[in-house]
Amino acid sequence: MPDAELIVVFAKPAVPGLVKTRLVPTFTPDEAAQFHLAALADTVAAASQACPERVALCVAGDQDDLGEFRALYPEHPVWRQQGKDLGERLSAAFDEAFAHGAVRALVVGSDHPTLPPAHLEEALRLLRGVDVVLGPSRDGGYYAVGVRRTCWPKAGSLFREIPWSTPDVLQVSLERARHAALQVAMTPEWYDVDTSADLDLLRRDADPASSSARFLSEIARRRK
Repeated sequence: MPDAELIVVFAKPAVPGLVKTRLVPTFTPDEAAQFHLAALADTVAAASQACPERVALCVAGDQDDLGEFRALYPEHPVWRQQGKDLGERLSAAFDEAFAHGAVRALVVGSDHPTLPPAHLEEALRLLRGVDVVLGPSRDGGYYAVGVRRTCWPKAGSLFREIPWSTPDVLQVSLERARHAALQVAMTPEWYDVDTSADLDLLRRDADPASSSARFLSEIARRRK
């Protein structure tokens, strides 16, 4: 497909006790895993709206996990994440995206179920004029990163020796981009839903028809 754009959604298997652990004890481990799947569904929906028919899932775990996600999302390609840390997994995802013919690729996480599709549309639009796009999150990281194929693998330096899971991720990534002489643009800031306090933001911002909002409504109904 000429001039193809692709959004890759990162995901994890919904294993109770291993996903969304900071939402426990607000949720039980089983409920936290169910919420993870609801948040992922909302992220895939936003990505599909921003980039119709060009969305893939990149899943941590083994081959059995891939089968589960292929059953959940039969209309989308599903790949396995490769690498020992997040930087290696991101780099491998861009390798895969460009191997599949993408000219501009955007990787987004699944921890921000209220992320507006317009932010992803803006990221893809900006990538037509710059090398890299970052979507900053309120915790100092980023919810999305986009790269143009013309600057790959040069842009791979953005994913090496980054202090992942710290408030310095975005700042260090921007410094790496400057050192590599990469043109960078940023989309509006958004937030992850990782803690009980973040659920208040989700309740405020979520579309009532979204998977996450419906999950919260169901939990509230069960506990009455």
